[in-house]
Amino acid sequence: MKKSTEILSLPVFSIREGEELGTIKAFIINAAAKSVEAFLIDDGKWYLGAKLLPAKAVAGLGEFAVTVESSDNVVGVADFPDIEPLLVANTSVIGTKVVTTAGRILGRVTDFMVENDGKIAVCEYTVDNGDNQQVLMENIITLGKDVLFIRDASEEPAAPAVAEVPAPVEETPVVTPVAAPAPVVEEPKAEEAKVAEEAPAEPAPEVDAYSRKIEEKTRKFLLGKKASRRIETDNGVLVVDEGGEITEEVLQKAKLAGKYVELSMNVQ
Repeated sequence: MKKSTEILSLPVFSIREGEELGTIKAFIINAAAKSVEAFLIDDGKWYLGAKLLPAKAVAGLGEFAVTVESSDNVVGVADFPDIEPLLVANTSVIGTKVVTTAGRILGRVTDFMVENDGKIAVCEYTVDNGDNQQVLMENIITLGKDVLFIRDASEEPAAPAVAEVPAPVEETPVVTPVAAPAPVVEEPKAEEAKVAEEAPAEPAPEVDAYSRKIEEKTRKFLLGKKASRRIETDNGVLVVDEGGEITEEVLQKAKLAGKYVELSMNVQ
């Protein structure tokens, strides 16, 4: 894992040819995936068009150089069609404001740390008094072009939104048959009491297993899909933007915010 400021200007070498292919000049950020999708390479031949190194093609991210298996790993923009929307978005992590969902402005991002697979693991920001602070990616809600939204410690109580989990409330009706034991108190025969207790006890696991099965099917269906519209919490916090990919993290946020059903009805 390296800081972005340490990666800039590093030379890129191909292992197969033993050649220097250029130097790292900039990062192409995938805000939805919270990762570096590709590195912009300066090979001194700007007149031939921009060159890109997909993050997934990096063999090694070292202290003094970046390595790739072959020179073929460095491609032109035309050979990397999925990159165009990211180039248009032009998301730049460094310099963005760090804002909590409660509306507190904490400072500005000064650096971020990248793992070997391109994932952004940590963002560093400077507060008003000049001190540097860090925030883990798991606490970052939105990686925007102008603002980086993070969870506020004081907002932890917002978790009650989990009260949305009343979904399982549908299971309570299943347990109601337990009301059958009432007659057992009146009946002197222990045999009938047993029958009354055993009968209702069995459906519960079946219904519970069925609910889990349906939930798992829904989860698999949604993963990888795109949101057909912007989904927000009741407080206006972004769950997923229009066109954003639905990931495990998005599903978890939707569940906590009570927006799971709304999300499942707005996918493409």
